[in-house]
Amino acid sequence: MQQVIGDFIHSLRHHGLPVSPAETLDALHAVKLIGFENPDQLKSALGMTLAKNLPHRLQLEELFDQFFQLNTESPDASEESLSQPPTDTTDDTDGLKNDSEIHRDLEHSEITSPLGQMLLNDDQTAIQVTIAGNGQAAGASEMKLFTQKAQVSYRILQQMGDRELTRELSELADDAQNAELIEDIKQRRQRLLEQIKDYVEQQYLLFSEKSGQNLREFNLQKVKLTNVDHSHMHQMHRLVQKAAKQLASMHSRRRKVTKRGLLDVRKTIAANAAYDGFLFHTKWKSTRIERPKVMVLCDVSGSVSRVARFLLLFLYSLQDVLPRVRSFVFASNLGEVTDEFSRLDIEDALAHIMDEWANRPTDYGCALEDFKQLAMSDIDNKTTVIMLGDARNNNSDGKNHIWSEVYRRSQRVIWLNPESRYSWDSGDSIMKEYAPYCSVIEPCNSLRDLSRILGSLLKNS
Repeated sequence: MQQVIGDFIHSLRHHGLPVSPAETLDALHAVKLIGFENPDQLKSALGMTLAKNLPHRLQLEELFDQFFQLNTESPDASEESLSQPPTDTTDDTDGLKNDSEIHRDLEHSEITSPLGQMLLNDDQTAIQVTIAGNGQAAGASEMKLFTQKAQVSYRILQQMGDRELTRELSELADDAQNAELIEDIKQRRQRLLEQIKDYVEQQYLLFSEKSGQNLREFNLQKVKLTNVDHSHMHQMHRLVQKAAKQLASMHSRRRKVTKRGLLDVRKTIAANAAYDGFLFHTKWKSTRIERPKVMVLCDVSGSVSRVARFLLLFLYSLQDVLPRVRSFVFASNLGEVTDEFSRLDIEDALAHIMDEWANRPTDYGCALEDFKQLAMSDIDNKTTVIMLGDARNNNSDGKNHIWSEVYRRSQRVIWLNPESRYSWDSGDSIMKEYAPYCSVIEPCNSLRDLSRILGSLLKNS
């Protein structure tokens, strides 16, 4: 029972449903009380113990039907039959011998291999249990690629004893009287192979298809944002929003004063001064997470625009955690786009920003002049300023004295450069002029970089 439910919960997690250890224990306890005899009750119990909301409940029920492959005509299914794929046990045995012929062959044939005996007996329950047992050892739930199905099917067949059966059939082929028996076993073996393929495909859909998606997502988090193909743009947007949501859940809560933790001696003594030293009231230390005041400047010229798009998307998704973010974009002239984020949904806001500001010649000096007029007076020692840009200025004056004033006024200045470090200061890059006036300079050209840097910003604020 534990193995079956454990595998089912494993498939739920593969499909993105969060299941905690406590919920797993609740599910096992429920299954112990209900049993496997009634599939509808089992589905309902697992739904109540493992699903957190209605969408999760609907997805769980769909996966339940796929995992257990319920046969509605057989409500009295056993534990083994619930955990195995369905098997066609009707009389559709084209070309196969009837029971009396099977028993006669068993008495007189020289088929002694376990697989041969299993095929002649045609015990579908034993066959399905054997397929499932060997499937785990063959890695059926660990496939990552669709092309691995044939390899896993071959492993299962070999582990069931196909090599020994093939040798026996070869030896029997020397006697012409065994031709009918050999043909019968070959047909049964072919049907077994189809059952194995069905089982492997079901395992792939339950486990490995989602693993492949997770692998693609993992790789997309590391790929350079400037190299993301348009076909992956929608998926990248979803990943950015997912990463932002994770950061929000980690840092949006402020720690409260609790009844346990680190004792605050000074406050405890002060609170009990009227009681002659008797400690009637204890005070505990707590840390208050202050929400930072952030200003973000994004270069949206040329190839940098794609990275800026993802950073703006990230910041848009963090509005609940960073409510005091002011966003600016520039190529040559700089403008504030904070209102666009508050008025429009994310797709419309990004489209409007890119249409109006992107794909112009870069002029950091002009952009900093505009920033000075728009926001310099609002920068104080609680402000974090983030610049995303490659510092390539088309050989114009970068006016780094304005950036030095930003550095003096603010709490910290973070510069995120989408280029690799070895490219800084090459060609028309003036990164070295701005570097002395930055608290942190980081290469940033992947979703992993964005998550790490912004996570650090939230953690340390």
